Amino acid sequence: MKPIPFMTALALALGGVHEAQAAGIDIPVIPANHAEQGGPAISVQAPVHPSSVRSTTPEIPSVSRSVMTEGVPRPITLSQARSGQTTTNPASMELNHASHIRLRSGENVLVPIARYQLNRIVTPFDKPEVKTTSSATTEILNNIVYVASSDEAPVTLFINDKGNPGVALSITLIPQTIPAREVSFELDEQSLAGIRQPLASEEAEKWETSQPYVATIKDVMRDLALGQTPSGYSMKPVTANTYDLPRCVQNGLAFDFSRGQQMLGHNLKVFIGVAKNTSSQPVEFKEAACGNWDVAAVAAYPRNILTPQERTEVFVIMRNAPERARTTPRPSLLSGGQ
Repeated sequence: MKPIPFMTALALALGGVHEAQAAGIDIPVIPANHAEQGGPAISVQAPVHPSSVRSTTPEIPSVSRSVMTEGVPRPITLSQARSGQTTTNPASMELNHASHIRLRSGENVLVPIARYQLNRIVTPFDKPEVKTTSSATTEILNNIVYVASSDEAPVTLFINDKGNPGVALSITLIPQTIPAREVSFELDEQSLAGIRQPLASEEAEKWETSQPYVATIKDVMRDLALGQTPSGYSMKPVTANTYDLPRCVQNGLAFDFSRGQQMLGHNLKVFIGVAKNTSSQPVEFKEAACGNWDVAAVAAYPRNILTPQERTEVFVIMRNAPERARTTPRPSLLSGGQ
């Protein structure tokens, strides 16, 4: 660095005295006759302010307050729940006023019920089991859950089949000043696939054994024709896992049980399918077309003579018998067997 004259250095020092002192920098005192006494030339640099010195401490980046609010759902208030308005997803959290609701396991639904009244919840389970922390009164009768609440607070229920908690209905009931309600629930096919084959209904067993076998078969057919469910029977949709569908074969008729229904009793189960005349002339349905070793009875309703393209329902009652043991086939002597 090139030395500067003493007077210039003094002027620079004096000009920055106030700033340097304010910043806490000590200015050395230089005698006035330093240069006359033959002292060396003094090199003076402008004072450095502490704010201009780069800190070695790493800086912590600032975070916007929006990260605490954006995309974070707000809690649902009591008034919003009663009115069906939410701040998260109004489309999926609105009150469902339907009397028949189809759900996936674990999918929650908001359902209005009557306050101070008894409400009836029809479940797809033979022996429903209710889990809740609400103070509402619940009572179970067969596959029906009765609910009553005198409070305005929502009532959350988890309902599953007894002994099988893996598949459950998730229902939030919203008490309102309305008449008593009955709401029927069913599970989608994927959820039903997770339910083990239900145990035989005790009520169905009592009903089936309370009269002769033939009378029971007739009563089941009569209930099916009237669009009713036999006492103690539970209705389940046919799924891809249903392996024991009836096999009906008759010329001129096409049978479809894959999109039908099934009703499960104790000793009996019923499959309901459709038969369609695919020929160009009338065809009379023959009950023997659906015959098999485990078939107890077959009937068509409302008609058994079908004109071309006409359809009718087919009822096939089957016995709930255990699978036959596999046997070793015997070769026929007529085909050269030994």
